[in-house]
Amino acid sequence: MPLNGSAGRYKSGHLQAGVRLQQSLQAQPRDAEAFYAAGIAHLHGGRLEEALQAFDSGLALKPDFTDALWKRAAALVRLNRPAEAVTALDRFLALRPDHADGWNNRGAVLISIGRVDDALASFDRALAIQPHLVEALSNRSTMLHELKRFDEALGACDALVELAPDLAAGWNNRGNVLAALDRYDQAIQSYDKALAIEPGLPAAVENRDLALLELKRVTRCPPGYLRNLFDEFSSNYDETMIETLGYRAHLHLRALAERVIPKGATGRRILDLGSGTGLVGDAFKDMAAGGRLDGVDLSPLMIAEAQRRAIYNDLILGDIETFLAAFERSYDLILAADTMIYFGDLGPTLAGVFKRLVPGGFYIFAVEASPGNGWKQTDAKRFCHSENYLRTAAADAALNFVASMACVLRRQKGEPVPGLAVALQKPVS
Repeated sequence: MPLNGSAGRYKSGHLQAGVRLQQSLQAQPRDAEAFYAAGIAHLHGGRLEEALQAFDSGLALKPDFTDALWKRAAALVRLNRPAEAVTALDRFLALRPDHADGWNNRGAVLISIGRVDDALASFDRALAIQPHLVEALSNRSTMLHELKRFDEALGACDALVELAPDLAAGWNNRGNVLAALDRYDQAIQSYDKALAIEPGLPAAVENRDLALLELKRVTRCPPGYLRNLFDEFSSNYDETMIETLGYRAHLHLRALAERVIPKGATGRRILDLGSGTGLVGDAFKDMAAGGRLDGVDLSPLMIAEAQRRAIYNDLILGDIETFLAAFERSYDLILAADTMIYFGDLGPTLAGVFKRLVPGGFYIFAVEASPGNGWKQTDAKRFCHSENYLRTAAADAALNFVASMACVLRRQKGEPVPGLAVALQKPVS
């Protein structure tokens, strides 16, 4: 087969090269160039420790061998030994102080060990030598952003995109600085330019969504924002929500379920949307006994916490709108406690719920309550919904509005957050 034949030829040639290098070293044991060649071969082959030994042997014979110092630093970076890599680069730059790429690389390695001021000085040194070095301009703008020197960072970004107008990452970074300056409309323009150059660039897509969220121009919280939020929150979620914020949404769902579902119902197939650490699942596990209990959440760390409860048959990592539209399993009961508060337009979710519910199945969920007729984004980057909106949205999704219950979901800044627990049902026919 061509693949096997190709691999065989590669391995044979690599072995022959290794034999030739070994013969060369045996014939010329005091030749720094031979050690360097061996180091390069090892480096390309991924044998990093052997590469390092070869470069060191060459440098022992020729301490000012700049090429060996340069490659030695590269090997140390790949071995995740940044402090030693900086030392190697310092030796290199003492011999080649005019090497702009060397100063840029030194700065990049210094960032990884937290020496941000030294890193910035290295980028400045690189640009003093080569003012149009794109990598150094990019690194310098990122560093200034990290240091919260936003005006300087914007100037660096402007210089970068002027020099490299087709660099999507440069426009994305410029958008980040503008967002940090609360100039969200201009930030979106920069993200749009990044996406025009590289459509679908994940960082630009996510950052653009975050800027739109700040401007209250979204119909739901971006998935990336939610994933990061709950990953950070996962280790102390239960303690913070229950003990600090008095969270009770999961209990309100259970209370409403007792009103609309026949008492003693078990063997249910239940889906927990935004399962988090499993508080809702724990409140309904008796109803799932003999049936199944599944959960879906877009935070990997929340999924890991829910797994510790050992109550779910399946925990799926994913966005609930995407999951509901694509997944094929059907359920008797779908639940969402503190999940719909991150969605304004509930149309896509309710359409997905309709697909996943069996006839006669229930969707029981909670929202932050809002007067009036619609939904709106709150200053806390969540969404609140009126009962009128929920009734209309349910009807649009062909779901029957069965019951609602006013409740307090949690406290926020010491004040109760008014909510609604709602039960919808898929018609039997």
